[in-house]
Amino acid sequence: MKKILIFDLDGTIVVNSRIDPKLRDLIKNLSKSHIVIFASGRMFSSMDQLLKKNDLSGIEIAYNGSLIYLNGTFYKFCLDKVYALSILNFLRKEKIHRQIYVDDLLYVEEENEFSRAYSQQAEIEYKVVQNLDEVAKSGCIFKILAIETADKIDLTKAKAVKVIQKNADIFTSSKIYLEFVKKGVNKRSAVEFVSKKLNFSFKDTISFGDGENDSELLEKSGISFAMVPGNEKLRKVATYITDNDDGMGAFRSLKYLESIGQI
Repeated sequence: MKKILIFDLDGTIVVNSRIDPKLRDLIKNLSKSHIVIFASGRMFSSMDQLLKKNDLSGIEIAYNGSLIYLNGTFYKFCLDKVYALSILNFLRKEKIHRQIYVDDLLYVEEENEFSRAYSQQAEIEYKVVQNLDEVAKSGCIFKILAIETADKIDLTKAKAVKVIQKNADIFTSSKIYLEFVKKGVNKRSAVEFVSKKLNFSFKDTISFGDGENDSELLEKSGISFAMVPGNEKLRKVATYITDNDDGMGAFRSLKYLESIGQI
């Protein structure tokens, strides 16, 4: 039976900035008989570049669900501009590094250690502007990202939930990344959208993830694997928990599913 295999990127199949060749080849082989979806918090251009470099292809969900690339068509779910301005103002007052993604371009208000490290990791350039508010008014806002130390991100999230959550979805994608997207948008909602287009059931989905931003998806999937190290919340909702220190957790999980006839 055809399954829908859904892979998070960073921390799941991308570990130490690489996809293990054995895992890459297995995913390529499985894509011949199953539907493969890559779901990431990355911007589309960064995600697409990474997949092409590894000769991987499939349905692409970027920005944690705010942008879907399916059969040559982009589907966009943009953050409301008024809410975006309030989020930017909140982050300024908290003195937290902030960056905004508009029409798949990355903008920052200042060049610093956070913007440089992010650019290097994502292999994407950024534009420095005087005021992100003006950029926010110019196009489709896919997300706003706050970057800080883990302790500060925890504190910022606690405050943001109280004042912003009714207008946007807020979650971490790593210990130092706090994300803001359109209300109701996440990886699960994106897969639900794709399922209606391709007419498949969630009971046939198999998902792999490591972050808080994967929790809704893993909880609803027919079978799910939470990576360790990873967000503890996932371990409560996933079907299986697997070690991924070596970047081969998804590989071993897929081989296990093959051995029991699930794929």
